Amino acid sequence: MLGRVSILALFLGALLGAAVGLHLLPATSVATLGLGVLGVSVVVAAVMASTKAARGAGVLAGVFLLGALSGHLHHRLYNTRQSQLPPRTVMATLEGRLVDEQPVDRGKRFVVDVDSVIDAPDVAAAHDGAPLPFGTKAHRVSAHLQLAVFAPTDARVGDRVRFRGRVTRPPPAFSPGTFAADLLARSRGLHGLVRVYDSGDLDIVDGGAPPTLVMARARLRERLQAQVTPRLAGLLLALLIGDVSLFDDEQNTAYRHVGAGHLLAVSGLQVTLLAVVLQRFAGVIVLLLGGRRRRWLTLAGGVALLGVWGFVGLCGMPPSAVRAALMASAVVVGRLSGRRVMLVDAIALAGLLTVLASPVAVDDAGFLLSYVAVLALVATSVDVDVESPDDDDAPAQRTAWWSRLRHEVWPRFRGPIIASVTAGLATAPLSAWLFGQFAPAGLVANIVLVPVASAAQLPALLCGVVGAVTNVAFITWVGGEAALVLESLVFGLAEVLPGVAAVEPPSATVAVILVALALFGGGALMAKRTPVAVAVAALALVLLFVSGRPPDGLRVTFLPVGQGDGVVVEMPNGTVMVVDAGGRVAMDASASEQQRLEALTDPGRRVVLPFLQRRGIEAIDIMVASHPHPDHVGGLQALTAAMPVGELWMAGDVENPGFLMAPLITAVGVQQVRSTPALLGSHHYGDVEVQVLGPAPVEKTPTYPELHANDNSLVVRLCYRGHCVLLPGDVEAFGEDALVETVANELTADVVKAGHHGSRTSSTPAFVAATKARHVVLCTGLDNTFHFPSAEVVTRWEAAGARIWDTAIHGELRFVIDDDGVRVSPYREGEKR
Repeated sequence: MLGRVSILALFLGALLGAAVGLHLLPATSVATLGLGVLGVSVVVAAVMASTKAARGAGVLAGVFLLGALSGHLHHRLYNTRQSQLPPRTVMATLEGRLVDEQPVDRGKRFVVDVDSVIDAPDVAAAHDGAPLPFGTKAHRVSAHLQLAVFAPTDARVGDRVRFRGRVTRPPPAFSPGTFAADLLARSRGLHGLVRVYDSGDLDIVDGGAPPTLVMARARLRERLQAQVTPRLAGLLLALLIGDVSLFDDEQNTAYRHVGAGHLLAVSGLQVTLLAVVLQRFAGVIVLLLGGRRRRWLTLAGGVALLGVWGFVGLCGMPPSAVRAALMASAVVVGRLSGRRVMLVDAIALAGLLTVLASPVAVDDAGFLLSYVAVLALVATSVDVDVESPDDDDAPAQRTAWWSRLRHEVWPRFRGPIIASVTAGLATAPLSAWLFGQFAPAGLVANIVLVPVASAAQLPALLCGVVGAVTNVAFITWVGGEAALVLESLVFGLAEVLPGVAAVEPPSATVAVILVALALFGGGALMAKRTPVAVAVAALALVLLFVSGRPPDGLRVTFLPVGQGDGVVVEMPNGTVMVVDAGGRVAMDASASEQQRLEALTDPGRRVVLPFLQRRGIEAIDIMVASHPHPDHVGGLQALTAAMPVGELWMAGDVENPGFLMAPLITAVGVQQVRSTPALLGSHHYGDVEVQVLGPAPVEKTPTYPELHANDNSLVVRLCYRGHCVLLPGDVEAFGEDALVETVANELTADVVKAGHHGSRTSSTPAFVAATKARHVVLCTGLDNTFHFPSAEVVTRWEAAGARIWDTAIHGELRFVIDDDGVRVSPYREGEKR
């Protein structure tokens, strides 16, 4: 049997191989063939090797290549199926069967297994040369989509449905630490999302029986909601099957505040409790029936495995539950075969099987966090003998409370505390890398919560299941009250402990190194090797300081706020300037459901504010509203509500600002508002010169009264160390011509934000020539309905020698200006327009 080090090495090799296959290898037949041939060659060489070291290295390399090949094939298959779907610009009719339902607050959300695309003219024309009539199948596909229905419907899981809408591809993350919908969708096997807002766009073709586990999950949810209050039903659903759809914002915030979200995910605790209860129960039954011990073990183990995997299927196969079920299976099978399975062997084997069977698991945050947390328990599971005190000191220890605390109480709690803290420290770098935040309170809170959860979850789980099955409300209520004890403790800790901290996400390399250091340091501390643990902690602190040190100089960051502008300027002297923050217009009651849902997306709160928080910015010195259009100033209100603002710069009349600017002026204070024409000219903040170049009408009015807001945009130029950044808002041809005529010598800039998102009404030849730009930034939204940027504008800038950057492609763009010149760091490396 392979030793623990070998199994762990194979797991890590497969994990690395799967990551390579998913993210680095091109999805081509040549790559597939090359990997296959290389893998077979390595395995043959390993078998024929004469030494153990060579065979071991060959097996490890073979597993790595197998993981890479599996990841590559999954990536290629996913891309192929996704390419069969119509583009977002096409309103298509699709047909398929509903295979799952995900509880949500509003409407319904299904997973649909799509097999046909119907009435999609563009797609049909691409396949047959001409559009097909309505109701004719254009082509067959094989894809899984998420179907969000915001209209009344009788559809249920198992039905075959026909629906009409636009297929939206899951977007990638455009900023560090933000949600990567594409990775999550790929790990769940989802190829896109379709939203349906009208009942007429969804028809049931024929009925069907839902899968047994899906039906059981729905029935469990209905029973619990009917028997107890929504609060208790939500708690039991969360603990039983990881369903938090009934949680309110207050509950979600409290659990996240203390880093206790793992208590709501089906993981090792529930699976282990279930396996033990089932195995003991089956064993008692067999013994009562007169069974032999060997037969008792086999039958009890089989019942436990069937129950565990049925439970995991009922929960929807979340990564943490699959990991726990695989580990439990390894332990049960090991006992049946007469072998003792070590914890490290069980987790390594579970990880190896998961990665080889489904390499896309490496993109799932739940998979990574779950395995790292358990690896922390493995690293700290060191058997250490507690030193007995000398006999001469015994009387003193019995009379001195601090001695009893040190020699009697502390040894009992030392191991669990070190294990809990190590798990928190090991998962913190991953949380920072994945989400741009971590919960420092979790290091303390989980020391208290985990033992309480172990005690409270058993009656909650047992009573919840028994009450739901027997339909006895009192039993369910008892389980809910047990769960409520745990939640009360969570809320209590949330009141006294610090909340979630936003941080600058480390690189993947730094995160992996910090995880390894946390595991090694925890193991050393458990083994009472304090000097080693201190050295590891010092090394981690040095790494954090070096990697987290911000670059010197002027830092200008263009944020991916969608179809809009959002720029944050950080000056060497600490002055912070925010220029626009994207946004949408709030919809009234007459607007459609689709418009109201889209209006809920506030990039100021969703993108700009998290960026400021992870940069450690607590106040905005200068807020610039380039012009009163919602895609520029709509997101600024979220910033004024979250932090103080020193000054508000605007173009226009402060006395009659309009409905979009009025709330900003009220929030900042009219005394802190500066507007044109008084704002025109140069302003110095340390070594940074900030020039306001326009709008500058000859008659000295605040704006050009005869023109619309775009040409009255506030034009700002920042210069530092002989290099400049030009931010012209949404100026169009008239505004650009006016700038060229009046301040042509002051338009030169290394970095230029293209006016009006790259519209062909802006970026005139004269303006482009005057800027002499080396870098041009296009602030556009992914698949925006305006089809920005214009191809002729992009060509014009490229012909002038500028490198094109687009927030819809490259994501967050950071420009740093210092003595060495201008450096650009796009979040999405390797992408080019």
